[in-house]
Amino acid sequence: MAATSILTTSTALNTSYYASSCPDAESIVQTTMERLHNNDPTLAPAIIRMLFHDCFVRGCDASITINPTPRSPSRERVAIPNHTLRGFDAIDAVKQALDSSCHGGTVVVSCADTLVLMARESVTLLGGDRYSIALGRRDGIQSNAWEVDLPAPFAKLDDVIAYFAGKGFTADETVVLFGAHTVGGAHCSSFRYRLTNPDDGTMDEAFRSDLLDTCAVEDQTLDTDPATFFDPDTPFVVDNNYYKQLVGNRTLLQVDQEAATHPATKQYVAYYAASNDVFVQRFSEVMAKLSNVGVLEGDAGEVRKVCSRYNTG
Repeated sequence: MAATSILTTSTALNTSYYASSCPDAESIVQTTMERLHNNDPTLAPAIIRMLFHDCFVRGCDASITINPTPRSPSRERVAIPNHTLRGFDAIDAVKQALDSSCHGGTVVVSCADTLVLMARESVTLLGGDRYSIALGRRDGIQSNAWEVDLPAPFAKLDDVIAYFAGKGFTADETVVLFGAHTVGGAHCSSFRYRLTNPDDGTMDEAFRSDLLDTCAVEDQTLDTDPATFFDPDTPFVVDNNYYKQLVGNRTLLQVDQEAATHPATKQYVAYYAASNDVFVQRFSEVMAKLSNVGVLEGDAGEVRKVCSRYNTG
């Protein structure tokens, strides 16, 4: 797996970036996300996942939100790892709320900033620690499916560690980002091979049996392929129960399970499994770092009027 280097940068970002042009930007995102979350509690995990998929391809530039068109059908959104992403309508709703409230409808807040703020609110709504975000990201003007090289669910952990390192994350921070699986879930197609492999002794037998009942039918489309929670005990709470699942061999993805025994990561899994408060704090810290990966600043890119299409072309 080749890891494209997109190191963390944030030289021109600051927490008061919209103080004059849209002073209520953060509160608008907060209020709108609270309303959306109350209507659909599955949205917050989806937005956290979308931020990861955006920032690890060309950086945090909202390139993931660009719609394919007949002239340009191969956008990031059509790449296989992105087929199950959701929340694009929510991004449009938050962006519209921002644009209609900032100086009489002037387009000020970028889609990239909108997404990182939505992800921050998602973490908070799910019980995580609120963290500070420097703002001023610009929106990307390229979105290509062929650049989407996110690790597959069946990837080897050594390759995943190297991939994350290429984005500026340590092994510890990689394990913390794995902790995003404290919320949300996965389709059976992502892990069904583990259920039917008699030589895979890394899954608790009772857990495997339960999953076989859920995932019995193979070769289903994404629309019909069943999904199950990563953490069935607290699926909508940012907590350390995910790591306890790893220690007990009760997790869905092979790469996640490998982290519990790999020499480079097992100490971190054990550490976070033992302390909820430490994990919750670290998760917010690393989410803040994720929000600064490969950002466009200054005159680079653009500030889109509509997140799903470029301003021109």
